[in-house]
Amino acid sequence: MNLFRTIALTVVLCLMTVSAAFAQQGGSGGEVLGKPQFLPKATYEVKYWTDMTGRTSDVKIDTMYFFGNDRAASQYTSGRSLSARYANTDSLIYVLAPKLGMGEKEWIMGENYVRRMNRAVVPFKGFDRSVYRVYVSPLSHKDDGTGETVLVSNQFGIVYRYNNRGEIWMLNRIDVVRDGKLMDEIDILPLQMDLQRTEILELPNNKAIRVIISFLAFSP
Repeated sequence: MNLFRTIALTVVLCLMTVSAAFAQQGGSGGEVLGKPQFLPKATYEVKYWTDMTGRTSDVKIDTMYFFGNDRAASQYTSGRSLSARYANTDSLIYVLAPKLGMGEKEWIMGENYVRRMNRAVVPFKGFDRSVYRVYVSPLSHKDDGTGETVLVSNQFGIVYRYNNRGEIWMLNRIDVVRDGKLMDEIDILPLQMDLQRTEILELPNNKAIRVIISFLAFSP
């Protein structure tokens, strides 16, 4: 294991402790479901995100809801939430999610270009989970890096995202709510730690930069 990956694993271990504390307190910087009105049979996913650039130490919280397993038609309880900014990109990815494990690697969807970059398989919650790195951009910018890159799992949705604007967000936890009842609390950090051991987040010529950015989150 090279030095940079060892450092990255150390960062994630530290983050597991810090983020767990935020999550137990309800986090900050976002909205949490606090109203009794829930759409019948809808699945609500309350998601806790960490800013990996260190620009804020808050854990951002947003809540998406959908019916069945159709995340492509998901909506957010607040248009001001973190993930709502990326709703159009995320919808394209969720539409394609069933095809990500097949032979195709590139798709044109209207004026958008989508490319499956690579895949990692890691153990999580008793199963081997496939996680895909997917790039989305306007069709006119498909080769210049002007777009959004995400890590996505069919079971847990988007778990990591970064873009050419310098935004890097990592998912820590998901609380699953149906009919006002908490059905599951999913700690995503063990998955994130195992992903660090794979090549899925390798950025050509930027491994050192990625590690340094991660360390900024814990600088005084």
